[in-house]
Amino acid sequence: MMRRFAIPVFLFAVLPLHAGLTPQELRGRLIYRTGTSPSGTPIAALVGAEDLELPATSLPCMSCHGRDGRGKQEGGVSPSNLQWASLTRPYPVPTASGRVHPPYTPALVKRAITMGIDPAKQRLQVVMPRYRMSMQDADDLVAYLARIGSDPDPGLSDDEIALGVLVPRTAEGKAIRETVAEWFDQVNARGGIFGRRLRLSDDREPFAVVFAQLTADEKGVETTLAEKGIPTVVPFRIGAADTNRYLFALLAGVEEQSRALIDAAAAKVRIISDDRTAAIAARLAAESDPASRTVLFLSSPEALAALLRSGAADTILIPAAFTSDAIASPPPATRILVAMPAAEVTSLRATALASAQLLTRALERAGREVDRESLVDLLDTFRREPAGVMPPITWTSTRRVGSTECSILRVTTNGMTKIR
Repeated sequence: MMRRFAIPVFLFAVLPLHAGLTPQELRGRLIYRTGTSPSGTPIAALVGAEDLELPATSLPCMSCHGRDGRGKQEGGVSPSNLQWASLTRPYPVPTASGRVHPPYTPALVKRAITMGIDPAKQRLQVVMPRYRMSMQDADDLVAYLARIGSDPDPGLSDDEIALGVLVPRTAEGKAIRETVAEWFDQVNARGGIFGRRLRLSDDREPFAVVFAQLTADEKGVETTLAEKGIPTVVPFRIGAADTNRYLFALLAGVEEQSRALIDAAAAKVRIISDDRTAAIAARLAAESDPASRTVLFLSSPEALAALLRSGAADTILIPAAFTSDAIASPPPATRILVAMPAAEVTSLRATALASAQLLTRALERAGREVDRESLVDLLDTFRREPAGVMPPITWTSTRRVGSTECSILRVTTNGMTKIR
């Protein structure tokens, strides 16, 4: 039987959800901290009397008002305290600029954010941007402001950082957890990270997920992690690499492997896909020819066995996650090429250790005041970061595949032979 990098279908450990913030408040927190709408709709910041338009990502609320909403004086400007008790105080209090106004209500806060007008119908300071956003985003932001300052990130305390591992309930999954736990023990023996111990979380929502095998119900698990704003590292992705601020892949996924295979075959391909890979197939449409006898295979083991029996392909190109036992004895006239990410990686256990080391390094650089958003921002600065047995890792806000390196192997009766 051939060894495969792919992981069989498994049951994920159930990830407990944080009860502190509602889904709406979590969406609002993302807008407050990053200027990014969870819906993907752009948010614009209008600045100054001339309404100079900038992306809100360059002027998120947190940049002036701070993580806790209190704000601090800088450059002669004193941002307002956005904590709800201050905004809704039932008696007029002079602001830092000397203005006096009645208490805010949710509707008045929304007006201040979008139109720059306070409850007394006075213009806010000229340095305060007005934000052009959807009504849904404005409602979400106001909902979060009602909670700001009382929403510490789950899994983070004064003396501990709880980190999660999502792995199958198998012997390999157990070995991965033990490997990560051993690394945490080493870090803790050196004093932890800024006085905080690392703990492997089993029973509560973690601050971040150090390693997750997303091969079963990938999209559903990704959606949950993104909604909760949990930074997560995965070995590689099966589905198309759509935007997910909180997801970081270490190695070339199915899309990157598919492109490497097409390049190696130097031919247009007929693509066989399923629901999981339909988006990838669409993105590769320019390389597709329905009449080609070179097939890029992105579907189930049963479909692969049927394809091999049919003799309808001269060459079959298979990303690692879609190999199966059927290719152990290929028809003599059929050439089969397999793409593998980072051939130097010999096991998922080694990959998990590299992931734990990378995340530890990021936490050390983020400092004592780390939160989930600053951790994501820090991971986005990794450039050719050493990663042990793996190729160096590069992540940016628009590139979430750490290494796109692939090896191409040809299947023979004696196993696999690397051809590039």
